[in-house]
Amino acid sequence: MDLAPDFHVLSSTRYDPSLLSLPWNTAANDGEPSPFLLLRSHSDRLNYAAQVHGWIVSLAYSDLVSACEDAVRKALSESSHGNLSLKLRILLSRNGTVTASAAPAGRPLPNGDPSLLSAFKSFPEHFLSSPTYSKLLQPPFLSVILDTAPTSPSLFTHTKTTHRPMYNAARDRAGLPPLPTDVYADVLLYTPTGEIMETSIRNIAFLRRSPPQWITPRAEVGCLPGVMRRWLLDQGKIVEAAESELRHDGIVNGEFVMTFNGVEGCRFGRISHSMAASAAMDASEVGPHR
Repeated sequence: MDLAPDFHVLSSTRYDPSLLSLPWNTAANDGEPSPFLLLRSHSDRLNYAAQVHGWIVSLAYSDLVSACEDAVRKALSESSHGNLSLKLRILLSRNGTVTASAAPAGRPLPNGDPSLLSAFKSFPEHFLSSPTYSKLLQPPFLSVILDTAPTSPSLFTHTKTTHRPMYNAARDRAGLPPLPTDVYADVLLYTPTGEIMETSIRNIAFLRRSPPQWITPRAEVGCLPGVMRRWLLDQGKIVEAAESELRHDGIVNGEFVMTFNGVEGCRFGRISHSMAASAAMDASEVGPHR
């Protein structure tokens, strides 16, 4: 199913020297320490996306590693910071060519571990007032703005590509600037039947059930099966929602959520129904912690 002839299959990962000492990232890389976050899973996803789009290509893992290492060398040679953490943008073309580019990753990983925040199963106020926990939680939190119109699921929401008009439209409705941006906010998409999907660049999970569990939208709604999402599911740190368990009309303004992707790992956010409400929440969070 090829609707946009000029698109590339896309994946984004993190280069971070702290990942070399994480046993679970090593295990996910077939036992070899790697400074790239879940890179073998990115390889799997790139090949899967190419396949479902009907491309006759097969990306070798060694070629992906080479492209990423070349991008890192170039970025580090142009930086004065030897241990710079980087976001890598990986593109796979229909003829099988893979390229990567690197830019500063931005916010550091909590304690150097992209999975750490998935261990939190509640948000008591003392977490925010404690200097130790506040440093881990890293406020201000991502503002997650509920979209004002549904997005129809498609092959282009189920795979990550450079064909992104539906995500751009959702960001525009929420008043968010085009990517890349330093604005720490995102828009939360839902389907025409009302089921939550994902944000424009992150998967998401909500604290639900008793005892509390992180619940992420089920794959059947058409969300992107991201690499961090896949790892969290495999490790039992999140579970998929039942049908209609996560609906746009059941999302509470101000509630905490967890977002995750292959660059940031796990982050905390708060639901907002508008940019204005988001700014008000940011002001109330930031003040006591700076």
